Amino acid sequence: MVHVPVLSKRIGAEELGPSAHADLVVWFIFKILGDQILLSLLVATFLFSRTIVRHPTMVNVCCTWILTGVIASLLLYARQQVGPEPDKGLCIAQAVLIGPVPPMTSVAALALVYHTWSTFRPSALRTAMRPKPSRRNRLGTLALLAAPYVTHLAFAAGALHVALEDPGRVSREHRFFYCSIDFDPFNVPMALFTAVVCLVATILEVHLIVMLSRNWRALRRAGLGTGIDIQLIIRLSVFVAYIFCGMIVMVATVFNAQSILPDMFAASVGTAFFAVFATQPDVLRAWSQLLFCRRSKESDASTLRTKTALCRSPTPLPSFDLDLLKRSDSEVDENARLAALHAYYNARVHDMGVEIEVIKRPEDAFVVGREPRRAWGVVGNNGAHY
Repeated sequence: MVHVPVLSKRIGAEELGPSAHADLVVWFIFKILGDQILLSLLVATFLFSRTIVRHPTMVNVCCTWILTGVIASLLLYARQQVGPEPDKGLCIAQAVLIGPVPPMTSVAALALVYHTWSTFRPSALRTAMRPKPSRRNRLGTLALLAAPYVTHLAFAAGALHVALEDPGRVSREHRFFYCSIDFDPFNVPMALFTAVVCLVATILEVHLIVMLSRNWRALRRAGLGTGIDIQLIIRLSVFVAYIFCGMIVMVATVFNAQSILPDMFAASVGTAFFAVFATQPDVLRAWSQLLFCRRSKESDASTLRTKTALCRSPTPLPSFDLDLLKRSDSEVDENARLAALHAYYNARVHDMGVEIEVIKRPEDAFVVGREPRRAWGVVGNNGAHY
């Protein structure tokens, strides 16, 4: 549902004037930051996290938008996004690949919606109780995953035929942000296909919401689970509504082709997908745990290095006169002896983080209501060094 070429020409750099550069920067920010970086992070989280489980159709939606971002950035990577017309071979390659992007991403979104819708049906609930998925279910999943790319290849073959027949129809002038093919007999059917797919996805989502509202209480009363995360349904509904708004913008271009709004709106869909599905609690929890564990490991490593260095270093010399301890009680005041003993132990556990309390009698170490004080090197009941 991106870059839908309903009419052959939209506003160009001359019509945009001074804002052309800023618009191009914003467009590439969506394509690089949103599609290529953020969605790649989300896919990595889905694939490598042990606590997050997502159906492959959701991961596939992310992959189609990552591919879209790469295709849309070809001119930028070749440093031909501004200035004279790009190299003809590069321009044809981008036009052939980017034209079928709207059908591909729309079919991927439809596959995700269809999977969610089909999972909620009563027959699917009975199937979900089986210990292993059936061969039919596996083949169905493979078909849902392959459908976007088969669609893209089919339209790309047609686009390649048109581009090779008349290379003059391919240029950056028609879309400003990227190279495209100026051939309405090919572009209009592709746009209509995209609109129909988006409409079907919207209808399925609305039907799913209706089923939920009607059957939720009955299922809960019967003790049956829906097999669907309601929060996922809500987020998917928001994303489908965003796509539906994009379809309306696409249709509006029929009456006003001189606008960059359709391309800008389409470029933001990948970022919108990230914003909707990356804010799920389990995703945020996985990221927070990853950051916390990394900081905890760094802190533990730093603490271990500090303790190792302290253990290897010689015991600090006391900052008092040891002769004071050897003198008899008659020669020195008892308080002075206790102060010297306290200073001695403080010197031995310098920088160890251990508080030392010097007691007068052995029984003072077992005062009710508090733990006994131990010097560094004595193992406590829990095996830890104090």
